[in-house]
Amino acid sequence: MSEDGRPSIGTMRRYAWMNIFTGFLVWGVALAGVSMMMPIMYGTISQDMGWTITQTTSFMAIKSAVSGVGGLFAGGLIVKFGLKRVFVQSVAVIGIATLLLYFVDSLPIYYALASVSGFASILSLIAIQVTLAKWHSASIGRITGVAMLGGAAAGTIVPLATAYGLQHFGWHATAATAGVLVLAFVLLAAIFLFREAPEAYGYTADELDPGPAGGRSRKAGATPATDAGPEFRSILKTRQFILLIVAAALSGAISNGVNEYIPLFVERQANLGAYMAALGFTIVIVISGLGKILFGWVFDRFSTRGVAACWALCGVAVLLSFPVAGFATFLIFMLVRGVSHGGVVVQAPVLARHLYGIRPIAQVIAFLNAAFHLGASLGIWAIGIGVDLTGGFGIPFIAVAVVAAICALIGLGLEPRYWAGYTARRAPSHA
Repeated sequence: MSEDGRPSIGTMRRYAWMNIFTGFLVWGVALAGVSMMMPIMYGTISQDMGWTITQTTSFMAIKSAVSGVGGLFAGGLIVKFGLKRVFVQSVAVIGIATLLLYFVDSLPIYYALASVSGFASILSLIAIQVTLAKWHSASIGRITGVAMLGGAAAGTIVPLATAYGLQHFGWHATAATAGVLVLAFVLLAAIFLFREAPEAYGYTADELDPGPAGGRSRKAGATPATDAGPEFRSILKTRQFILLIVAAALSGAISNGVNEYIPLFVERQANLGAYMAALGFTIVIVISGLGKILFGWVFDRFSTRGVAACWALCGVAVLLSFPVAGFATFLIFMLVRGVSHGGVVVQAPVLARHLYGIRPIAQVIAFLNAAFHLGASLGIWAIGIGVDLTGGFGIPFIAVAVVAAICALIGLGLEPRYWAGYTARRAPSHA
């Protein structure tokens, strides 16, 4: 306990790391882990249940669509009921919905569980992002990247573990086991480790995470650290917020939308075979962990300009698909795609906090995630239609590169007034 009656800085930073660890578990087990299982189980599910591939794979399509729509309501629910209540209950629902896959014997039940899981997943995702943004200021990008490494860790374990489970226990039991893991580990962390906000202990994020001493001072146009930010309703119809949501949606298309087609592109258009297709997807997921850390640092250092650079790199990555013909070009494409994907998935809390501060952060992060998921769904659909109409990935991937350039231009125009390193644009000099 410090002299002013507040917990010590050391205690507060320990609480902050407890949140990071909880986020690691959420991303690694409840979110990425569960999602990674489904594509691996699709073949077995289709065969065992007698469903078509389209019927079987609709699970993730429904889950993603519900997540996108649910994100629009997540901010309001968090504001009304509180972060911890929403977070704990959403994690519990993910675990229960995954566990209940054990009892699936029809498509309606299968799809209903996909819907429930999708809504709970977006709530837990937004809740942990909001929490990290409330506890961290100067290092929000890096911290979010560290927490999201859970997804990369899952990429090294879940595929093989799922394949083993399918072989020895079947898909029902394998899915149920994942639900038990969510309830046994992630839910307990959410209940006992999660800390909602530093303000409850008398601190602010700027006190706990002020950045390097002697950093750049704020200049004209910068917003004081004591300003918590505008009310959400005051920014909802502003030009910058609308452009931000558009860019977030487009970033979903150029990142997650492209990822959906990597195995198909490698196997069929690059003619490298099914094994290389699976290897490529694994490389993207694992290397995205490096991208999260790298771009987390870039976002902390350069804010919206760093995000713009990440969006531009998504365009570069897709252009690198054109020369893919052997292992060397294949590896370069996958590495750049993985790094850029890692940056994109870290962007929401950084953009929300740097652009609008703490006060509206729950609603802003919710809208950013909703836009991202809806954009990813539309991107998957648009790329698929483009491939069907043109007979290949060339024209659709060129379109993706153009969209990435548009995203980058939007990013360069955003003003991060609540970023610790913000410097207003210099007024033009007069003779």
